[in-house]
Amino acid sequence: MPTILSHAVFGAALYLPFRHRLPPRAAALGAFAAVVPDFDVAGFGFGIAYGDLLGHRGLTHSLAFAVALGAFGAVVWFRALPKRSRFHAWLYLALATASHGLFDALTDGGLGVALLAPFTNERFFFPWQPIEVSPLGLSRIFSARGLEVLASELIWVGLPALAVALIGGVAARMRASELESR
Repeated sequence: MPTILSHAVFGAALYLPFRHRLPPRAAALGAFAAVVPDFDVAGFGFGIAYGDLLGHRGLTHSLAFAVALGAFGAVVWFRALPKRSRFHAWLYLALATASHGLFDALTDGGLGVALLAPFTNERFFFPWQPIEVSPLGLSRIFSARGLEVLASELIWVGLPALAVALIGGVAARMRASELESR
């Protein structure tokens, strides 16, 4: 898996296409939503096996969980927004959450990702796996191996985050100026 740092950076970068519809605090919530799937590591302490539905890279890494967390976030954190903006909040938070499992499916280690849970616990990897799997635990992330992983993530997560931010920011600006000219 990419580190929580990289997941958070990508989640925040996804905010730029939505910045004209959502308040600035949404960027922090998107970064948080992109990290939430890894809360499943707490299951190890309760005896939940890695490959179980509730294990690491299980249900919390699925597309269904992303949709549900996006809906929860839109209702709880953005209930004061107009309906259309709440839809954008849902979409943004769902995409930020889904990015976690999709990036994990691009890594070169682990058992795969249960992208289709709860319908199946089958684990998936993409055919191309350029991201080095991150060691678990903060102290290990800052080890020599962890720094190698961070360098890999700079390319395979950081550059897509930059592209999403730039393209999304330009598209949002163009849309805003189009709406202003009407």
